[in-house]
Amino acid sequence: MSIQNTNTAAAQRQPSQVMYWRPKQISRKWLTFSMLVSLFGMMLVESLPRKIAPEHSETLKAASLKANEAFRLIGTARKEQGHKVIEKLDPQASHLIGPSMSMVTSKLGSLESKQTSINPNFSAVVVQWLRDAGVKPGDKVAIGASGSWPALNIAVYSACETMQLRPTIVLSAASSQYGANSPDMMWLDMERLLNEAKIFSFRAEAVSRGGLYDQASGMTEQTKQLLFEAGDRNGVPRLSGDTLRDSIRERMVIYDHNESSATYAAYINVGGGSASIGGSTGHELWPGGLYSEMPESDEIPDCVATRMLSKGIPLINVGNVKSVAKRYAMPIAPITLPRVGEGNVYSQGVYRTWLVAFVLALSWITMTITVAPERSLRFVQKLRGHNHPRIPEQVEWMV
Repeated sequence: MSIQNTNTAAAQRQPSQVMYWRPKQISRKWLTFSMLVSLFGMMLVESLPRKIAPEHSETLKAASLKANEAFRLIGTARKEQGHKVIEKLDPQASHLIGPSMSMVTSKLGSLESKQTSINPNFSAVVVQWLRDAGVKPGDKVAIGASGSWPALNIAVYSACETMQLRPTIVLSAASSQYGANSPDMMWLDMERLLNEAKIFSFRAEAVSRGGLYDQASGMTEQTKQLLFEAGDRNGVPRLSGDTLRDSIRERMVIYDHNESSATYAAYINVGGGSASIGGSTGHELWPGGLYSEMPESDEIPDCVATRMLSKGIPLINVGNVKSVAKRYAMPIAPITLPRVGEGNVYSQGVYRTWLVAFVLALSWITMTITVAPERSLRFVQKLRGHNHPRIPEQVEWMV
C-alpha cells in the first residue's frame, strides 16, 4: 500500500474539525453566568405568577359554603344517633367515614381517598367543570351516584343547588368501604335529611341495589333486602330490573322521560357504579374531570355514561379523588376540615408582564454580549465617549 493511500485512509478515519474563535474577554465564567441568568429568570417567572380570581369566584365559594353546611348537618345527625367516631378512620370527626365492613358494603375502598374527599372545596371544582362544559343556571343535568362517596355526592348536589340546575338523579344504594355503608345511615338517608333541612331542593327519582352488576350480585339475600329497604324508608322508588342491562335501560328511560322538555347539559357520575360508568373499566377510561368525546378503546363498557356521550352530552366524572386534589392544590387526607377558599380552583395564575419583560431584556443583553462581544464593546465605548473601536488584541483559537 502506498504512503499516499495510507494518508488518505487515515484522513478518512479522522473526524472533521472546525476552527472557531472567541475573544479572551468572553470567559467560561461569563458563559455560565449568562446561562444561569436565563434559567433563573424562567424559574422566577414560573414561580411568581399573579393570582386572578375568576369572574364566577362568588359562585365557587357559595357552593363550597353549602357543602360545609351539609357536612355539619350530617355530623350533627350522626351524633344524635349516638354514632362514635373512630379517630384513626375519621380524624376530622366528620361522621362521613363509614365502617371498614358492614352488611351493605359492596367492595373494598381506599380510606385515604375517602378522607381526601371530605373537603368542601370539591364543590367548587364541580362548579368549574360544569362551567367548562357550558352548563348555565337553569339547565338540566343527569346524575348517577352511589353510596360510596357521600362527601362527593354532597359536593355535586351543592354545585347543582348553587347554580340553580335541575337535576334528574338515579342512585345505587350499596357502598364500598368507608363510605355511606352504615345500615342505619346510608346515602339515601343523608339525602332525605339534607332535603328536609332545605339545604337541597331535589332528591333521587329511583334507586338500584348497586354493587356488582348493579344487582348486589354475590351479596346475601338479607343484604339485598337491606339495600331496598333503604330506598323504601326514604320514599325512593326501586329499579325493578334483574340484570345490568335492565338497570342501564331503566335509568335511560327515567333520564329520557325527564329530558322531554329540554336536553341535558351534562351527565355527572359519582362513584364506580357498573350501570352508571361501567365500574373500574369506566374509571380508567375517564379519570376525574370533564369529557365530551368517546375514548379510543376496544373496551368501552355499555353504561349510562357512554350512552350519554353518544348523544353529545358531556360527561363529568367525579372520581380519582387524590389525583384531582393534587391538580387543584388541595390536601391529601387532611386531619382537619379544609377551609372554604383553599385550592387553586379559586384563582388563575397569569404571568407578571413586567417580570417577563425584565427577564427577556436581561437574557437579550447577556446573549448579545455572548454572541457579538465586539459590537457590545463598541457600544459600551460609545456610551463612555470613545468613538474609535477597540477590537480585542488577543484572539483565542480553538479546535
